[in-house]
Amino acid sequence: MKVKGFSRVFLLVTCLFLFLTVQVYSNGQSEKQDLTVVSMAIPSTWDTLMPLNTTSAYSDAIFDLIFDRLLVIRQDGSYESRLAEKYEVSENSDEIVFYLNKNARWHDGEPVLAEDVVFTFQVAAHPESQVIRKSRMVYFKGTDESGAAYPDELKIEAIDNHTVRMKLKTPMDPETIFALVNRDMYIIPKHILKDIPMNEIAGHEFWSNPTVGSGPCILSDMISGERIEMDANKNYHLGAPDFDRLIVRVVPSTNFLAGLMSGEIDIIGGGNFASIPLKDWELTKKQDNLIKKSLPSLAYQYMAINTSKDYFSQEIRQAINIAINRDLMIDQLMKGEGEAAIGPLSQSHKYFNNNMLPIEYNVEKAKEILKSSGFDTSREHLMLVPKGNIIRENSAPLLQQDLAKIGIKVKIQTLDFPTLLSSVRKGDYDFALIGSAGSLDPHESVTLVTVGDPCNFAHVSDTTLGDIGNRGMRATNFTERKKVYDEYQITLKKQVPMTWLYFQNNLYAYNNRLSNVHVEDFFANACVWEWEVE
Repeated sequence: MKVKGFSRVFLLVTCLFLFLTVQVYSNGQSEKQDLTVVSMAIPSTWDTLMPLNTTSAYSDAIFDLIFDRLLVIRQDGSYESRLAEKYEVSENSDEIVFYLNKNARWHDGEPVLAEDVVFTFQVAAHPESQVIRKSRMVYFKGTDESGAAYPDELKIEAIDNHTVRMKLKTPMDPETIFALVNRDMYIIPKHILKDIPMNEIAGHEFWSNPTVGSGPCILSDMISGERIEMDANKNYHLGAPDFDRLIVRVVPSTNFLAGLMSGEIDIIGGGNFASIPLKDWELTKKQDNLIKKSLPSLAYQYMAINTSKDYFSQEIRQAINIAINRDLMIDQLMKGEGEAAIGPLSQSHKYFNNNMLPIEYNVEKAKEILKSSGFDTSREHLMLVPKGNIIRENSAPLLQQDLAKIGIKVKIQTLDFPTLLSSVRKGDYDFALIGSAGSLDPHESVTLVTVGDPCNFAHVSDTTLGDIGNRGMRATNFTERKKVYDEYQITLKKQVPMTWLYFQNNLYAYNNRLSNVHVEDFFANACVWEWEVE
């Protein structure tokens, strides 16, 4: 009898435990189901989570969520408050003062201060920090021609807790600072990183899991190269995002439409390089659950030519340039949703030089140049192509065919983007397909042709283009700058360190449960705090 009684008690206790367990689990599941979750897809993985040490638009798409810039950049050329509430430019355009939002907080609750901004720029400029975006510092007083300066040399200072003064080397159009420096400088937390030696900061373990930023989202979980999960920063100084969780997933662009149709993907991110594949565009337009937009882009694609190779003389590069059938790319690969490129600025860009037109295409002339120069047509040349952008990948065989017509043999090798950048910087290539997000500012591409810059993928050794660009940087008004950048574009066309290919329209689509989404600004910022979610 005792055994039976004990069994009954044990059975009752066990049942009660199971009941409570189920209730707790059910409540947990209910809470999870009640969360508002938005899923964003990007077509390729980020290369780092250290915001000063990349050239990748896919990394920038993540930084834009976790960290803050000083200003929001709009497609129409305007700039709005982000971390900085307002700014003032000195009368002679050699000084900018930023006034920070006093409500801004780091994700650990500490206030964002002017000293954080100063520290960020000091890290970017420090000779020992070894960060790629050091080149953006060249505009500031105290830096050398590479953008390097020690903290006591750099003329960027905190006037008080929420005011930062930046002194420029020379009077210049402040748009360069807003469009280029501001675009690439995400503010990092001094109170966490201040004791790390500068020669270790770029590779510090903090960047493997940066849970403290000041942006609209807080990193909560990550599978490297696959997905990042973030919680909404409910205390964000510009307003809490209208979702609880944002999941960023790396998804091949070929799977974008299927994910959008099924609801597994709500929106495509990743800047100007995230677009619905053209083959899916007609079907995309028929989906009632999606908002669809085809928008011209500032982003350009180009084929870098390794100018350090003796066999790629300027004459040969000019032949290569006129051998490319850009119109075929636009018609065949983009179904007309794009524009042929003759330089880094589209024909609608306010700094475009109309003397760049027409875009020459002359196979016979190119063949004759190669023949008369004695070019070795028996050599095979390596073309590196990054994964993740289908149009760019599909352009490689067309380029291969174009070059074959004039006697240049090409072997195509497809790599992930970080590996490609590493090979290109080492000079282990002949041709490489690369893209850039472009900019409202005409100076954006100058880093690509500046001797010593980490973005000098073509290994340009002639300082002419960089010198012209620097003259444009020092001009203080549109008329003066237009004249200089007209010269810059003509010189680019003459020297041909790269062959410019096309501007592809951005084919955006997102779930109609989202509204107030400004996809036209995705080239610089997603502004997720503005989104409204049903």
